[in-house]
Amino acid sequence: MEIVIREYRDSDLVSLNKLLSEVYNLEKSGTNSNNIELVAVIDQEVVGYLTINKLYDSVRDINYAFINYVCVLKKYRNKGIASNMLLKVFDICRDMNISYIELTSNSSRVDAQELYINSGFVIRETNVFRKELL
Repeated sequence: MEIVIREYRDSDLVSLNKLLSEVYNLEKSGTNSNNIELVAVIDQEVVGYLTINKLYDSVRDINYAFINYVCVLKKYRNKGIASNMLLKVFDICRDMNISYIELTSNSSRVDAQELYINSGFVIRETNVFRKELL
């Protein structure tokens, strides 16, 4: 089983939407050139996905990144796919002069949180707030 981790291509859309539907019950609706989208592919099927949002902190004058939609198809979990995707993220972010990376995870996603901790992330003492506008 060869796993290829690469940037998302438009030709991945159907396969990616199967993954997003399984994990998040949603479909991809657009592409933003400011974001980097990574896919893990096995036999031309998207089995893993995440996005990297590059951001800028103008007060501290540093670049940072926020990772969203980390997911792997159920039948491919616990095979190192998400770990390898995060290693690719770290390389990309170093190359882009990113100072730090943040992400959020629902407390019910125990396996995901273990992955993040094992990958060097630390839990911050904070609450996340959101106000829906549209």
